[in-house]
Amino acid sequence: MKKIDMGPYRSYGNMGSTCEKREIREKKVVWPEPREKSICDGKFLLKTITRNDVDRAAEFWRASYPEVYGSIHGWMLDPGEYEQRVALKEDWERDSTDKPNAMIYAENLQTGDMAMASMLTKFDLNLHVEASFFAIHPDYRKGEGGFRIWEELHEYYDFLKSSGAEYFTVFCETWQNITQYVWFKRFGWKVAGIFPGNMTRWRGGQEEYRGCTVYFYRLLNEGDRFSTKPEEWRLLPEMKRLWDCLEEINRESDDAGIRVSNPSK
Repeated sequence: MKKIDMGPYRSYGNMGSTCEKREIREKKVVWPEPREKSICDGKFLLKTITRNDVDRAAEFWRASYPEVYGSIHGWMLDPGEYEQRVALKEDWERDSTDKPNAMIYAENLQTGDMAMASMLTKFDLNLHVEASFFAIHPDYRKGEGGFRIWEELHEYYDFLKSSGAEYFTVFCETWQNITQYVWFKRFGWKVAGIFPGNMTRWRGGQEEYRGCTVYFYRLLNEGDRFSTKPEEWRLLPEMKRLWDCLEEINRESDDAGIRVSNPSK
C-alpha cells in the first residue's frame, strides 16, 4: 500500500472510541492450502482445484448455479477466466497471495464427479473474505446424502478462519432457505440484512431478473476488537429499532453444526 501524508487532514468525528485502534499496515489475506480430507464416511474427498479441473469446474457451476449467467459472477461459467482469477494447486505459493478467488470442491471417490463446490473471494485491504458461492450438484441434492454434505461444511468454515481475514460474509438466495438454515443455525453466523433486488439472476434462455439475497456476517481473528460498538453509532430512531430487531434475531443463531463436528470447540 502506498502511504500518503494524512497529517493535514481530520476524520469526520472521533470515531473508534468504543474499540481498539492500530497502525495502518500492509494487509493481505492469504488463501491457506486446505489439506485433502475425506468426508461423509469416505464417500467424498475435499480438494483444491488444479489447472486440469478448470473445464469441469465451469461445467459444475453451469449445472449447479446457472443463475449467475449475465451477472458479475458470470465468469465462473467460463473456463477461460479461471487462470487469471482463481488460485490453482500447481501455483499455490504464488496464487494464494495474488489471486482474488479460491475454489474447493468435494469429489465423489467412486465416480470422480464434482459433487459440491465453494467459490471464495478475498478483499485484501479490508481483511475480508466473502464465501461467494456454495453449491451441491443437482444429482446430489436429494435425500440424506445432500444434507450430510452440508453438515460437513465446517471444513470450509475452518478454512476461512485460517486465511488471516477478520470479516467474513456470505449471501444466501431466497428461492430456497436451506443455505440460510446452514449459515444461521449450524454455523452461528449473524444476519446483516435482506437485500431486495441485490443481484441480477438468470431465469432461462436469455432472460434475467433481480433477485433478493440474505446477508450473513462473522467477525473472527480479533476483528471484533477493532470494530466500533453501537454506543458510538449515530442512528435514526428507525435504524436503531432495526438494529435492536437484528440483535434479537441473532440471539437465535447457533453454531451447533460446528460443535457437533468439532466436540472440543
